[in-house]
Amino acid sequence: MSLQATKLQELLKENAIGEEEFAFCLGIEVTAAEQLCSGKRKLTKKLARQIEQTFSKPNNWLDVEDDSEGPSYDLFG
Repeated sequence: MSLQATKLQELLKENAIGEEEFAFCLGIEVTAAEQLCSGKRKLTKKLARQIEQTFSKPNNWLDVEDDSEGPSYDLFG
């Protein structure tokens, strides 16, 4: 499963929604949402940014493997 599909599955669990509700939130077809969440269809950049904005995720969250949301400072390093 692709990184984006894995993150979409996490997003569904986090928001306690299914693929149908996910589709309605984004204004896309349910079949398209199912394909995206299963990794059978790749996200466009535009849709990826829309998902991040809709679900309050940081910019490029779907494209980056690291889940840290901001700068990390090591006070003793």
